[in-house]
Amino acid sequence: MIMKSIASSIILLLSLATLSSCHDQPTPGSRKIYINSEYGNLKEVIVGLASGKNPSIDAPWYKEAIKILPQDERDIAEATAGYNWTDIKYDDQGKYDPTGTISEAQRIDSENNELIAVFESLGVTVYRPDLITEEWVIENYGEAALINGYSQDFPRDNLAIIGNNVIELTLKTPLRRFDIIGFNHLLTTKCDESVVWVSMPQIPLLPVPSDETPALEGGDVMVLGKTILVGNTANKAVGSNEAGYKWLKNYLGDDYKVIRVPLVETILHLDCALSIPKEGLAIICKDAFSDGIPEALNGWDFIEVSLEEASRLAVNGLPVNDKNYIMSYNKHTEVTSDRIKSALESHGITVHKVFFGAHNGQGGSIRCATQAILRDK
Repeated sequence: MIMKSIASSIILLLSLATLSSCHDQPTPGSRKIYINSEYGNLKEVIVGLASGKNPSIDAPWYKEAIKILPQDERDIAEATAGYNWTDIKYDDQGKYDPTGTISEAQRIDSENNELIAVFESLGVTVYRPDLITEEWVIENYGEAALINGYSQDFPRDNLAIIGNNVIELTLKTPLRRFDIIGFNHLLTTKCDESVVWVSMPQIPLLPVPSDETPALEGGDVMVLGKTILVGNTANKAVGSNEAGYKWLKNYLGDDYKVIRVPLVETILHLDCALSIPKEGLAIICKDAFSDGIPEALNGWDFIEVSLEEASRLAVNGLPVNDKNYIMSYNKHTEVTSDRIKSALESHGITVHKVFFGAHNGQGGSIRCATQAILRDK
């Protein structure tokens, strides 16, 4: 009996040790995945792929969702509903033209290559998801699943990485629910004993979840050390909801201060209204915050943009570190991007501009098109 008791105690201690090792913060040199801030020195990143199919116009959520787009982009989204990106055509000036010779997929791929070149010039290792195709969706989920389309251009939304926590998210937007499959091989390789890899409660594939169902999208999650900001758009068809915020708050527990940030209906995600190039400095659209600017940003310096500029993705850039910042521009934002660039340079930050018109037309930009997986501070 005594020996049995000793054996049970040893098993219990080993179990507790294993649990502790999963949640302890790893030492810097051993980390494979770790994010402690938006602006820490970026070492490794995922860049999306130019593979996708627009939702059908019959998808019940689609017309509500595209309200976040400017009217000209909304018109193109409606005209190309149900099209594979290889079949959406543009002329050589980047204007939508069904008789054009350049596909949406080609445009996105070209922009990704330019972005990757910037990362590589700054010493950042780039990973890509595994490819998902229309045929793959049909084979694995049935043709009916294509009513919602699929896309791989914006890897940001599938995951939230907070410290050494890798959280697979439940997305409200049906278009994006296949994306995470493309991450499986990479995550299996990277998520060793230094990483806590979890998933939110899953939902049916096709419908938009109810308000009571937790939904989070990575564009709404910003990491400021132990303070986590979570955006909640007023648009009911996309983005994150209050139930998702509550789920994340409960999961992270007392170690983190998780703050809900309500946004107006025309702003999809928090990172469309807020970017943090370095501690104490933010690019911000004040009009996007329906309940005011988060107190966590009190006393900071602001580079301000209008709601119209934010809707054109002027805010959605990515810090490589507190000295280098990647930002997009398109034909609508050249003046705005130059103004932001000058303001950042006045704070000692080098700006790397990348033309991102195709991505912007899809409703996202540099931060959306990337998933930072390792920063060294």
